Amino acid sequence: MSVSDTLPNESVLHTYYSPRDYLDVFSVSLEGRPDLQEVDIRVLADHMLMADIGWMNALLSLRDKVVKPLGLKTTDDLALEQSDTPVGERQPGDRIGFFRIFRVSDNEIILGEDDWHQDFRLSLFRRQGDRPRVYASTCCKRHNLFGHAYLALILPFHKKIASTVLDNAVAQKMTSAA
Repeated sequence: MSVSDTLPNESVLHTYYSPRDYLDVFSVSLEGRPDLQEVDIRVLADHMLMADIGWMNALLSLRDKVVKPLGLKTTDDLALEQSDTPVGERQPGDRIGFFRIFRVSDNEIILGEDDWHQDFRLSLFRRQGDRPRVYASTCCKRHNLFGHAYLALILPFHKKIASTVLDNAVAQKMTSAA
């Protein structure tokens, strides 16, 4: 079961985050899931982010319909930029789902998007060893009043989605391939 947590000291998201930004962190144990502990971090990200969660997909669809007239990027717009490169070979600039890869290392991937109202980064950080965990950390840099209002509106949904995605990733068999 996922829990609210703190950003691991080793996370490179610390270099992006500043005190005025919004930051939240959720984590879940990877005990009993050696496949998720050892798989390429990009494949783990794909497994987590491409989960088929009906209510979450419905919320994203509703969000897209509401924000498209406002000039915000939709999930369909971003998915058009997806590469045919195998997930395990994708590099910064490529996408996993509708998230752009900004940085990738053995145990952390930084994904996100920049838009006129806010920029956000999602860190998926994996801690291996005797108490393995994966941390999902979201950092939002709001650029204007609309960015603040937008984040306030979606925050309750974001938190539920973040914890559900983590819980589903650990509960479901991995179907992604490197």
